[in-house]
Amino acid sequence: MHTKLLLNMSLRNLLRQGRKSIGTLVVMAVSILALCLLSGYMQANVELIRDAFMHWGARGHLLIERPASQLAREVEGAGQLPLTAAMQQQIDELLTADREVAASARILRISGMLSNARVSTIFAGIGQDVQAIRQIKGPAYEYDVVAGTPLWMETRSQPLILGQGLAAILGCEVPKVGFAPLQPGDTPASKPMQCPPGPLELTATTRGDARVNAVRALPSGIMDWGIKEVNDRLVVMPMADAQALLNTRDVSEYHVLLSEGASLQAAQARISAGLQQAGLTDVEVFLWSDRATFYQQVKAVLGGFLNFIAVVACAIGFTSLLNASYMNFAQRAREFAILRSLGFTRRFVMTLTILENSWLALAAALLGIGAAGAIVWAVREARIMWTPPGSSNAVPVDLAWVMPTYVVATLAVVLLAAFASTIPTRKILKRPIRAVLAEA
Repeated sequence: MHTKLLLNMSLRNLLRQGRKSIGTLVVMAVSILALCLLSGYMQANVELIRDAFMHWGARGHLLIERPASQLAREVEGAGQLPLTAAMQQQIDELLTADREVAASARILRISGMLSNARVSTIFAGIGQDVQAIRQIKGPAYEYDVVAGTPLWMETRSQPLILGQGLAAILGCEVPKVGFAPLQPGDTPASKPMQCPPGPLELTATTRGDARVNAVRALPSGIMDWGIKEVNDRLVVMPMADAQALLNTRDVSEYHVLLSEGASLQAAQARISAGLQQAGLTDVEVFLWSDRATFYQQVKAVLGGFLNFIAVVACAIGFTSLLNASYMNFAQRAREFAILRSLGFTRRFVMTLTILENSWLALAAALLGIGAAGAIVWAVREARIMWTPPGSSNAVPVDLAWVMPTYVVATLAVVLLAAFASTIPTRKILKRPIRAVLAEA
């Protein structure tokens, strides 16, 4: 009945008392600004790491492995049993029949000694299905070398990709630039690779009757994996060459890319059920995030920090609102008493003060979110890059648009403002009208 009157009066009162509320407005706006920016930073970093694992690391959405123990189920590469040729045939048939599987690639883990005419050193790397890995990486990551040519572009036999650190150990000229994904419309620059002449010799302990085997390969590209310790040992080669080195037809795991919009959990359950029906009871399907310890750690740390900042922002905002409400409403006790003497109820006055604080909170939320939006736009346009500690390549400094945070922050600050207004208003309304009006 009094809705229009309440809205009109509360807005006019806020404008009339505006100077007294500027401090509170600024405090709440800054708190919301900090919360929105941190949420955007967290979301951008989580998306960056997820994209790095799924596409740059070519893990896809699902991993199919054959863990040998409980530890192997929890830690990638810790005691996985090989997938035999017969198992691979069954897995390939299952994945081919699944309409939501966009691509699947086999991976074989390899390690041993790598030598040229001058140096011998250890290596650790993978053999892979080259074209399938290219499909999983996608256009932004398929050109995955900082010098030379990717495996999928190489026409020579027995090509080999070296990590930056390993290439330097072997005497190659290594560019002092890290990997950066291609942006839409970009063309990869040609980066010649210069290494000492002659092939490299890889020696490894095999799985067959010949306990030691050696093959020769030609270095065709230099890769920046992003982690120095990995770069110092990394080799990547086609699957056929890796299997020849280990004298085996086995593989270590499958990486599976799903179609856009597919449910990861549903696909995991469906493929797991298919493996069980095929008799592969010891083969399991993992989500990519199950094998991404770094991703989980970063997400947990940033999430904990975001929750801490949210609690601090709520505490500061509520304290400022409560203090402003006491100062504002206590000075207007006679005004409220006059309204009640004119026939307006306590409920009307309470609603009026709640609306006044809510308007103030809404203005602070819009100001804070507007400032956050301007900063997000400026940062994204600046395209700033930096190299994190422990990494060998630069990553973008980015902030994401986080609409859920904007909405939740607005609702939360309005609710806090409404609650803060009720505490001093209740005390004022408990006093008799005559006693309030009798005060000088």
